[in-house]
Amino acid sequence: MQIQPPSFPTPPAGHKDAAIALLVLDTEETIFLASNEEFSLGRATAGQPIVPDIDLSSFNAYETGVSRLHASLNTKKHPITIQDLGSVNGTRVNGKKLMPHSKTTLSHGDILTLGKLKVQILIKD
Repeated sequence: MQIQPPSFPTPPAGHKDAAIALLVLDTEETIFLASNEEFSLGRATAGQPIVPDIDLSSFNAYETGVSRLHASLNTKKHPITIQDLGSVNGTRVNGKKLMPHSKTTLSHGDILTLGKLKVQILIKD
């Protein structure tokens, strides 16, 4: 039996245009994203010359094996895609490991695993 993913949450005032949300499963915190953009996911460290657009440091990214520049999420057009950026600990979609630098299509409710950090993608219909 497959569990139904949650519906798209109501975005806060500053994110009314958000069409994509990332639900961090261990904390149940939601990160709202605008559509029509490309985002890098990873963790920032002091002195890092290039920082990710979405810094997952506050979600124990270092401890769970998230690379500084781990993956790229493209919401510019449908379908939405993710690409592993050659991360050390890999990226998985619904348990299937992605090949580095190849794009994979995402659907509402897919579980992304960056290292050991699990995030569910929620897409507004």
